[in-house]
Amino acid sequence: SRTGKLLPKKVIDQFEQAEKKKDEEAERVRLKNINLKMNVKKLENNLRAKEQLAEGLHLIDFEQLKIENQTLNEKIEERNEELHKLRKKNTTTVQVLTHIKEKLQAVQADNSVTRGKLGELDAQLSAARDHLTKLKREREAQRISNAALKQKRGFANSSLLVSDYENRKQKLQAAKAQLAELQERHAILEETINAAAGL
Repeated sequence: SRTGKLLPKKVIDQFEQAEKKKDEEAERVRLKNINLKMNVKKLENNLRAKEQLAEGLHLIDFEQLKIENQTLNEKIEERNEELHKLRKKNTTTVQVLTHIKEKLQAVQADNSVTRGKLGELDAQLSAARDHLTKLKREREAQRISNAALKQKRGFANSSLLVSDYENRKQKLQAAKAQLAELQERHAILEETINAAAGL
């Protein structure tokens, strides 16, 4: 579209339906044009036949035939103009549909790449969750171990134990932050794919 936005499939279908209707209308106009030409030919033949019998032809009949012939010629001209307009509109519609189909192919290609990225992110997210679960188990085991050591010799007196506990705590917090970031990226990619699929 002129705004750069992608047109929905429903709009594309509407364009195709309009194109089909225009083709049908053009065919009806063409057939009517043929019928009118045949009528003109018939009237011209009748006129020539009457001209050959000029002695028995009244002037008013001759003038009436001329008027009818002129009227039919005007109608044929009108139908020809309508047919030309329909063909012009049909050409424009085909060009628009071709552009839309090209845009749709580009979106589908982009969507395929995005799905690939989403698959990679799924794997990273799963690995991050596994790592976080492992860290939580290690922290719980460390907590139990620390509790036991604390009872034996006092937690505050073991600077090494306190340092190890703080180090594991920082790793756990970092893993949680990484998991949150991966989840956010995952949600963005899924939203992008869903939006493209709705076109």
